[in-house]
Amino acid sequence: MVVKNQKLSPAALSAGLKQKSQTFARNFQNVCAAAKEQGFSGIAKLLWQDLFGGRSLSQWLYLIALSSLPFILEFTSGQEQHDWLGLFASWTGIVCVILVAEGRASNYLFGAVNSAIYLILSFQASFYGEVLTTVYFFIMQPIGLYTWLSNRVNEQDKTEPSHFEAKKLDWRGWLKYLALTALIWIGMGFAYKSIHSHRPFRDSVTDATNGIGQLLMTGLYREQWIFWIATNLFSIYLWWGNNLHIQAMYWVYTLNSIVGWYQWTKAVTKA
Repeated sequence: MVVKNQKLSPAALSAGLKQKSQTFARNFQNVCAAAKEQGFSGIAKLLWQDLFGGRSLSQWLYLIALSSLPFILEFTSGQEQHDWLGLFASWTGIVCVILVAEGRASNYLFGAVNSAIYLILSFQASFYGEVLTTVYFFIMQPIGLYTWLSNRVNEQDKTEPSHFEAKKLDWRGWLKYLALTALIWIGMGFAYKSIHSHRPFRDSVTDATNGIGQLLMTGLYREQWIFWIATNLFSIYLWWGNNLHIQAMYWVYTLNSIVGWYQWTKAVTKA
């Protein structure tokens, strides 16, 4: 029986928070113990399996085709000087989102590298909203990796395909995350306005969609892909005419987000 509208006493709330903290600590200890038991060679082997194991021919072709795009653009654009930083940012970002769509925890390694490079490029372009968002992304990479490993997202070996435990939001979850999106957008917009930004509420759009997308991704919710699509389309507009590699990266992100939505929806249906 479900009891509705039941108010928690301070003691019950304290007990609940204590139980959650104990669960977090226990899971963290388990992850650390498993990492220590595996050692460097064992972790390297698991990483190799996560990156390359259980991928079908169509997945290989998809990965190679999309991740090759930055190199094709770089070496066919006719530019005398190569944009190596933009090239590497685009490549690591594309590989990262493809691994997310496949449910592979190794996406966080590529995400950390991509966030570091993207932070430099955003600062150079004076996109300060993107700078703050990327700092948040960088911080969330180890947190997300820990969460995915704790939930045993990718329990594959050489013969089994990658799989993960996708969830979906109910209407209450939608209301909560949409309200949080609006709160971040408006709040960050006023924050940018206070420092005399020329486009405060435009800069804060991706703060909101990226922030909620990352939270949903860490929580293994398929609805992350809707927020990623919104982020990608707006980022294409934001970077238009500034950096060819970054524009191409976001076009690929958009395509992969559609694929990711389809794959994670199937995972929810099977659960």
